[in-house]
Amino acid sequence: MNVKLLRQIIFASGLLLLMGLLAILAVAGDNFERGLLWQIEKPGNPPSYLFGTMHIEDPEVVTLPPPVQAVFDKADNVTLEVVLDPQSLLAMATAFMLTDGSTLESHIGSQLYQRSVKAMATHGMPEMMVARMKPWAVAVTLMTPPPETGVVLDLMLYQEAMAQGKPVFGLETPMEQMSLFDSFSKSDQIVLLKDTLEHMDEIPQMFADLKAAYLDRDLARLVKLSNDSMRDNNPSLVDDFNRKLIIERNHRMAERMQPLLKEGQHFIAVGALHLTGEEGLLQLLNDKGYSVTAVY
Repeated sequence: MNVKLLRQIIFASGLLLLMGLLAILAVAGDNFERGLLWQIEKPGNPPSYLFGTMHIEDPEVVTLPPPVQAVFDKADNVTLEVVLDPQSLLAMATAFMLTDGSTLESHIGSQLYQRSVKAMATHGMPEMMVARMKPWAVAVTLMTPPPETGVVLDLMLYQEAMAQGKPVFGLETPMEQMSLFDSFSKSDQIVLLKDTLEHMDEIPQMFADLKAAYLDRDLARLVKLSNDSMRDNNPSLVDDFNRKLIIERNHRMAERMQPLLKEGQHFIAVGALHLTGEEGLLQLLNDKGYSVTAVY
């Protein structure tokens, strides 16, 4: 597989959470609406830190602010949503492809297929590759800006941790993340693809707005942008996306954090929209008796 094409697929697969960010109707909680870096601790345990990421390669996002860099450098361990080693990246890229011998056209019809091929060409994807992609994979790819380096913030954190000799852990496996999209019905995947194609001209401004809110550390505004982006969509599909992509994963990640938080000195990085809300990670950890304090 061409390296540039593989990077494009990896870039899109690494943006699953951001895709979820654009497709949810989350409700912000009262206490945890501002801040990207949070200290998490209980009496008797060394503190750990939870950092909200945005899965894009923009230099303003990928460059860590000094307070975040300082905490990262002092941490003994780094934990990401997924360990972004070569094996995981390949597994995520492979999960984008149909493996049963069928074609994208056979799933979505000729007219939608031709629209998809034309749109994917703007991302440098040739028809021979698009023809074997899953409907949701095409939608996710089109929801992201065409990549240049492929080094999104989460991948940079992985690379920096490896350079510093820090152990890296994952809260989820690649297949756990990818199977979320495979669990949606074909009809729901087609709805997602159609909606993406119909609103492609809005995506650059949406990313600009999301980036501005992220750099302002304004979690409440990120939620509002998510709400606004989905105001005209199928409510039942939105609820299903919210439950599978955000809420269920929040509870799973909060449980898997427990031994890490007990050990302490972990730098844990997840997508920023996992932080806030009544069932966001900050509230869930607070409910488990942790002191949750904004650092940056």
